[in-house]
Amino acid sequence: MAEIRPFHAVRYAAGTDLARVVTQPYDKISPELRQTYHARDPHNLVNLILPDEAAGVDKYQHSADVFKQWYAAGALARDPAAGVYPYRQHFEIFGQQHVRDGFIARLHVEPYEKKIVFPHERTLAKPKADRLSLLRAGRVHYGLIFLLYEDDGRIQGILDQTMTGAPCAALTDDFAVRNELWQINAAAGVHAVQAAMADKQVFIADGHHRYETSLAYAAEKPLDVCAQYTMAMFVNIRGTLVVLPTHRCVHGLENYSRAQLQQALQRAFTVQPCADCAAMLAATRAPQGVACLGVYDGKEFYTATLKELGPMRAAAPERSDDWRALDVAILHTLVIERALDISAARVEQEAGVTYHRDPHEALQRVRSGKAQCAFFLRPTAAAQVCAVARHGEVMPQKSTDFYPKLLSGLTMYALDLQDA
Repeated sequence: MAEIRPFHAVRYAAGTDLARVVTQPYDKISPELRQTYHARDPHNLVNLILPDEAAGVDKYQHSADVFKQWYAAGALARDPAAGVYPYRQHFEIFGQQHVRDGFIARLHVEPYEKKIVFPHERTLAKPKADRLSLLRAGRVHYGLIFLLYEDDGRIQGILDQTMTGAPCAALTDDFAVRNELWQINAAAGVHAVQAAMADKQVFIADGHHRYETSLAYAAEKPLDVCAQYTMAMFVNIRGTLVVLPTHRCVHGLENYSRAQLQQALQRAFTVQPCADCAAMLAATRAPQGVACLGVYDGKEFYTATLKELGPMRAAAPERSDDWRALDVAILHTLVIERALDISAARVEQEAGVTYHRDPHEALQRVRSGKAQCAFFLRPTAAAQVCAVARHGEVMPQKSTDFYPKLLSGLTMYALDLQDA
């Protein structure tokens, strides 16, 4: 099962103001945030993970050269003892305080067919080619793959013992998340974590492109022991996990009719009107164990509660019931594809559908005329993600949004700076 190892992390030198140099994951950095990072500090990690072209030098090689320069100058330092790294995030969302714990370690990469590591998303060739070019040039993993595992309490007990002491790194990031890092380097502690993980399967929450990049690089370097591992954060599925929903707006429909949408929904759903957006969002959260969607058709708010799974079984006979029961799968299969006649191929190309974390942003898009209707989802539970993944199935795009994101740059896995 999952094979983990300690590693000599490369970290920013002691005394560095980490809030000035670490970043969000590379694929969450907007052009505006990238500019902010560039202006914040000359040693900001964005220079390494999203490098610019340098005069006469390939941008990936430029990143590799800059890493070596920073390391030689002492801006980055290798931890002298190999270890695993407990990582805690304190955050507030929707008025509630949360604490999420996990640990960072090396993971031996395994093909999906071995059923040790399970994905739940499709990946795209272009981002993987980009990340592979960066890894080939620099041989450094800068970002964390976010993995879920099931802990019976043994690992959390080890982490709790370590996290009673002072962290070796701490900062508050741009989203007011307090990030704290510790190191376990005593052999007994490391071996205890390894033993507890030895019978575990792991599920990718975030970082599918980076994981598949690691797989590809491992295949290119079969005799390179360090290349057979990647850097990951392991989080207990039974612990604190906040998954945000991503709402959908639909636009570009010819002859869109509110009445026809309601009629189409009533074939498979019980439709209940709501007074306003807040009432609709509250109503979608009420039913337990049954799919419920929120709808704004351009004039009225209502909920659509699936009557039974029969229509999904007929529409997706090749799928498991775990997949068919997902709110997001029901929305895409019965509503977007069937009721509104937007093909799955168009949706994959992001044609006709836009995605919004903020429900009020989705609502405003319809009211401004940029979209014709909006659909509101509940969060997908982490247990649902794992259940679908165990069947070897992938979820519709933008089904999960784990919050908060794991920072890049707290630890780095430099392949050429390991003992083995």
